[in-house]
Amino acid sequence: MKINNIKNTMCRPDLKTKVFVKNLDITTAKPLIYIFVIGFILNLIWEYLHYPLYKDLSGIPSNLHLWLAAFFDAFFILTIILLISLKNSNFSWTKKPKTIDYILAIIIPLIIAIMIEIINLDLGRWEYSFSMPTIFGLGLSPLIQLPLITIISLFLVRK
Repeated sequence: MKINNIKNTMCRPDLKTKVFVKNLDITTAKPLIYIFVIGFILNLIWEYLHYPLYKDLSGIPSNLHLWLAAFFDAFFILTIILLISLKNSNFSWTKKPKTIDYILAIIIPLIIAIMIEIINLDLGRWEYSFSMPTIFGLGLSPLIQLPLITIISLFLVRK
């Protein structure tokens, strides 16, 4: 009897997650779609503007590389927004974000950007040109990009 209770408890989803998933419909998902599209467009513009700050060693054609980077950056932004939505148990927080939501929307993408830069520099996928400003050996432009575009995307979805 005790083993069954433990098993049932372990298999049952958390109530917060259940409510979060239950509240997902096209109306609540619309801001998420907008965030992805806005994030993609803004990231694509940023990628083309700061491309000269890099020495691309990936072997991928530059246009494809920039489009893929913009897509994955938009995906990271969407994932960040979903994580914050999970914390808030709903999607409607995007209409009126709290201070902690903004803090998370800056810190999480900054951590992701740092990881992306460290991994790709270590793997030799790119280097910085002499014109890239750096902080602790990491390019300043990519460290600003993901947090800033996450905040701008949130701001534009509120309107």
